[in-house]
Amino acid sequence: MNTTLEFDVTLFGHAGTVQAQAVRFQNNIQSIFSRVRLLYGSTPLEDIINYNVIVRSLTEWTATNQHLSMDQTSIAEGIGGIVVDADSGAGPMFGVCNVRQKYIQGLNSCIAAPDVNFTGGNAFGNVPTEGSSFGATGNNTTGVTRRYQINFALGLFTQDKLIPTKFMASQLAVELSLASAADCIFVPDFAGTATADPTYAVGNVNLIPEILEFDSSYDSMFLQGLRDGGVPLKFASWHTFVFSVSSSNVNLLVQERSRSVKALFAVQRRQQASFGHDSHATIFDGSETGLSTLQSYQYRIGGRYFPAAPVQCSTAVGSAISNGGAEAYVELSKALNIVGDYRLSSTCNTSRWALQNAAGAVQDADYATSLKSIGGNGVITLGGVEKAENSFCGTLGSQCFAMATDLETSNGVEISGLNAEEQSDISLLANWKLDQKIGGSSSTLEVYTYYDAMIVLRENNVLELIQ
Repeated sequence: MNTTLEFDVTLFGHAGTVQAQAVRFQNNIQSIFSRVRLLYGSTPLEDIINYNVIVRSLTEWTATNQHLSMDQTSIAEGIGGIVVDADSGAGPMFGVCNVRQKYIQGLNSCIAAPDVNFTGGNAFGNVPTEGSSFGATGNNTTGVTRRYQINFALGLFTQDKLIPTKFMASQLAVELSLASAADCIFVPDFAGTATADPTYAVGNVNLIPEILEFDSSYDSMFLQGLRDGGVPLKFASWHTFVFSVSSSNVNLLVQERSRSVKALFAVQRRQQASFGHDSHATIFDGSETGLSTLQSYQYRIGGRYFPAAPVQCSTAVGSAISNGGAEAYVELSKALNIVGDYRLSSTCNTSRWALQNAAGAVQDADYATSLKSIGGNGVITLGGVEKAENSFCGTLGSQCFAMATDLETSNGVEISGLNAEEQSDISLLANWKLDQKIGGSSSTLEVYTYYDAMIVLRENNVLELIQ
């Protein structure tokens, strides 16, 4: 079923004395939706918590390549990485520009330093337009407004069959929860005195379904199907399990009880969202105190292990140096069913996957920095680029690492995942060299289960959910 959501978003910068600032949304405008529920009457068919994390991760793993390239996803979905282009100076000068900052939606009043060179770019200005028909409480600054139109990542809206709303008593509803501003807005730098933080507002929301009408003979046959056992609709959706971790060894119990689990994805994120960090970056190693790496991971389901042997991510057992994470990426490709598909060229590359941290900082700066070098011990050296005196950005995107495993026994067309109802437990076993304390306290480890579900629609508007 082709159903899209159209809406306007206004982005507001810092209120107060603003000397220079850069403010933009994180990659993919669906980062503003923290939770999405699909309901039939009072029955939730899908309830996806941390919806924005799932969509953002899928954007980095499977969407188009955004490194030095800009394509059609920038028009309606707010997806963009970096390109080489000019600044707004009289020169002009050329450098690396963030697509979302310069072309899609951003506030930029950075002023180049007096000793302007290749790394000092004049501001791009406010994009796309100033002014808004709706505002945000507590922020009186001028906003920039853009209209987006997105496809939901809901399983029922991405499966191939049409949804027979004519026979569903008009009870199908979508419920959206907006994320906090710090959870979806990124601020590379700010100079001045702020009286209010950046924020955003959403308005002019329209759900645009493609509605098809068939003749009376189709309706009569459909009614016959409703009486003769019902009409099934198969789809796949997501369950979310959140854990707080601070040690180097974890054994996390995942309380999943679906009848068919297709795949498992585990990601580590910064626990506290802030404007200065890309909160949807998924971190390979969260240690900020020394040389560290993810050693290995494996899932235990009942008495079996998936994969059969631990996925090795270090050069040797006990080593603090990453081996590049090739095995982990292949496991992710299996779970996404993209192994060997060279038609797919995404932004997930060696600079964003299984790369060790710089000293005292994890890689979650959304292209604000560049990778200067990789040392012999695997530790990276970053160069600060995007700042209040410079609008040009760097070339190093936020990390997009995941610990995944595939549980299907076929290509995913039919219900063929692992039956979690029959298993005593599902556990994630992961080992790092050092304790995981992003920001000095603890980090968040989230496990997302991709499961099969089915609804069976019967006569008299009766709907049965099987999952």
